[in-house]
Amino acid sequence: MNYKIINKPVFEQAQLRSVSDVPFTEEELETGMKIAVSKADDTLALYLLDINGQKKFEVRWDDSSEIFNGWYSAWDNFCWCLDIVSK
Repeated sequence: MNYKIINKPVFEQAQLRSVSDVPFTEEELETGMKIAVSKADDTLALYLLDINGQKKFEVRWDDSSEIFNGWYSAWDNFCWCLDIVSK
C-alpha cells in the first residue's frame, strides 16, 4: 500500500454509501477533511469537502487540485497520481 488512510471510518463509508451525513468540524469546513495521503509525497492527498452543503471529494497534489462529485472518480484520480509519484 503506497498510501496511508488518515480517516478510516470516512474512507470505508465512502466506498460503501453516501458521505452526506459525515459531520465536519469548523476547521474541516474551511480546509476539508483529509481522508488519505501518499506515503511517497505528502503533498498528494484525498480530501472530503463540504461545498454549499454538498459533499465532494478533492485530490490535492503540490499546487493543483481537482474536485469530484463521486468517490470512484476521485479514487481513480488519486490512484493515478499515486502511480506517478511512486515511479
